[in-house]
Amino acid sequence: MLEQLSRPARLDGYSIYRVPASVRDSVDNKHYEPRLVSIGPYHRSKHHLRAMEDRKRLYLLRFLHDQHDDDDGSGRRDGLLQDCVGRVRKLEARARACYFESPATGDGEDDDDMFVEMLLLDGCFVVQLFIQWFCGATDPVFDVGWNLPLLHTDLLMLENQIPYFVLLALYDAYSHDPNRPPSARPKPSLTTIITSYFSEKEGRQPATTTATEDAIDHLLHLYHSTFVMPPPDHLPAPVQADCGGKLPRTIRCAKELTMHGVKFVRKPETTNVLDVTFCRDTGVFQIPRVAIEDSTCIRYMNLVAFEQCRGEAAVAEKHLTSYVVLMDYLINTAEDVVILDRADVMENKLANEEEAAKFFNQLRLSSYINYDDHYLAPVYRDVDAFCRRKWPKYKAKFRRDYLNSPWAIFGFCLATTFAVITLFNTIVTILQTFFHLFK
Repeated sequence: MLEQLSRPARLDGYSIYRVPASVRDSVDNKHYEPRLVSIGPYHRSKHHLRAMEDRKRLYLLRFLHDQHDDDDGSGRRDGLLQDCVGRVRKLEARARACYFESPATGDGEDDDDMFVEMLLLDGCFVVQLFIQWFCGATDPVFDVGWNLPLLHTDLLMLENQIPYFVLLALYDAYSHDPNRPPSARPKPSLTTIITSYFSEKEGRQPATTTATEDAIDHLLHLYHSTFVMPPPDHLPAPVQADCGGKLPRTIRCAKELTMHGVKFVRKPETTNVLDVTFCRDTGVFQIPRVAIEDSTCIRYMNLVAFEQCRGEAAVAEKHLTSYVVLMDYLINTAEDVVILDRADVMENKLANEEEAAKFFNQLRLSSYINYDDHYLAPVYRDVDAFCRRKWPKYKAKFRRDYLNSPWAIFGFCLATTFAVITLFNTIVTILQTFFHLFK
């Protein structure tokens, strides 16, 4: 059995995983399986993805042709192809070691050749896609309305990845020109092109990644390190509980919190959904606005799955997991979604409020955090302390019972006026009686 191992036994160092079956059984598989194009070995044989295999070969031709389009282009093109094949073959063993499941594509030498071919086709497809976007070129296939969003989500799936160092090697081969010195080769980095692409497609401000190129595992990791940013004032150290007790591990839902006097408001002047704060004195819960749609669901599912695969050594990077756990506690039912929607905290683009609640409930099933050491621990503590106070709860009940509508306010004012007049008449009557007795 040991002799049949296709590679040396390893217990760590993986970066491309499959989502566990226990998680898949509890959610919709569409969140983890590509619908348009396969990248890497995990979904390569799916029938509905075969149509894009021919498009990958066309992208390989474009990749080779764009670099050498002169009269002697065929010879240089073949040279570039051999250069790319050689670069990928040198990285084969390192690339195989990135996959948690052995990426077998054949037997013996055929397996090695097929694996190199897969890395070459998929890698050139990804690199050429970003290059032609950067150069302003278009592809009729992705001009079709539904194809580009599908491609966008497919590229950011945990199971649909190839190692980032393969992309860097192919891009380096593409931009290499031995006839010019390195200082005279103007070219943006591949990382800059990719981050600019996602910034434009999502309507964000241009961003830069916090990780170095050598430390990036794959496209999903690059996206995470660029757009999943912790708030600037989060506390990296564990937060102490009040009165020496334990930190709360749960938080009440939005409906219950409003009954305790908590007010939800949209946090202004921020696009970082992780920048959640709570004011312990006023009971104001500030949450950045988030739009919930189908692409958001798929992206969040895979980002959370990626954070879960990072292990305890990268607990500081699990900020999105902490955020979705908080949102799951806040949203139990459709009524909670309505409360957050009215507060302009959430924009629900799904079919109904039940679907939005289901989305966060599904995310929670695959999200595990260290409750004693996560960036939202101060929020849990302060919300729990605020809800233990009696006066905010009574004030909220008063507003809910007597000031929840214009007619209720009118009736309350009328009843108060009547009560004041009655009290005044009673006092006058008592005073008249008192002075009459002693006259």
